[in-house]
Amino acid sequence: MTSARAELAAMAAALCDPQRTLASLVGETVQLRQLVEHHSGLAMDRQDGLRDGESFLPSGWAISPVQAGLCAREPYRSAAFIQGLAQAVRERLDVNGGRPVRVLYAGCGPFALLALPVMALLSATQVQFAILDVHAETLGHARELIAALGLDSHVAEYLCADAAAYRIPAAAMPDVIVSETMNTALGKEPQVAILRNLHAQAPAAALLPAAVTVHLGLDRRSPGEPCTDWGPVFALDADALRAWQGEQGDSLPAASIRLPDVLEQAPRLLTRIRVHGDIVLGDHECSLNLPLALPGKPVLAGGSVLDFRYRLGGQPGLECRLRLPRTERDGGMQ
Repeated sequence: MTSARAELAAMAAALCDPQRTLASLVGETVQLRQLVEHHSGLAMDRQDGLRDGESFLPSGWAISPVQAGLCAREPYRSAAFIQGLAQAVRERLDVNGGRPVRVLYAGCGPFALLALPVMALLSATQVQFAILDVHAETLGHARELIAALGLDSHVAEYLCADAAAYRIPAAAMPDVIVSETMNTALGKEPQVAILRNLHAQAPAAALLPAAVTVHLGLDRRSPGEPCTDWGPVFALDADALRAWQGEQGDSLPAASIRLPDVLEQAPRLLTRIRVHGDIVLGDHECSLNLPLALPGKPVLAGGSVLDFRYRLGGQPGLECRLRLPRTERDGGMQ
């Protein structure tokens, strides 16, 4: 495994280089995915059992070990989060006064993919990880892979827990929290619930992603063209998390958007992710950024207003209510 560790270290130097663009790192992310799949005990190419081991939690859908592992096959996504995590750790290292940077990795998946390059690049006296996943099988695969690569000294503890309910020990408050437990438009999976829980306990920690913003607009007409943006509907970031501390009930506030008077095509939800600093994932750059049809696929009229809320609970996600133009509500009367 010495050769695998050396191979990982070479990839880490590139993946964690802030001067490299995401597009220039596709080769290294593919190599990283091949390395972890080769050395993991999880069979990734089986045709059945894709959803074996998934869970439906009070906060949302926890995907199966294989589904989580498949996320490593998205090069821009992997590169953005790895580069962002490396930058966040380095920034905290500069101000930590010699203490290792503590990273809480909530939802590590079977490869703990985002942590491996940072572990390979920095010493165990510089960074320490708490590796958490709700599924014991998933966590076991991550633990075995980290040990096989000789990186277990970088891990302070392995935690089998629901990150949306986990209580952080006072002596182990993280400097950085990373959680990539999301789906398009922040639906289905528990990203919002997890960051609400963890940020409330460790408000000084850097969050990765730093911001996930869902906009309303139109999909691009052809590759290379930008999507049309009508404005933000919902944002998940530190400011929003602070604002929600007093929120009770089964939903969170979101924006209202007035539609153009003429609708040439169906509106879409557009998910933009700022991982850290100026590292961003934009429209169509990974599966998380694919434009999504409106929930319920409502029949829309030009000039209508869409009122959005974010639904919490076991099926989290945006929902919207249509307010028709006044003339239609009143049967054509002003």
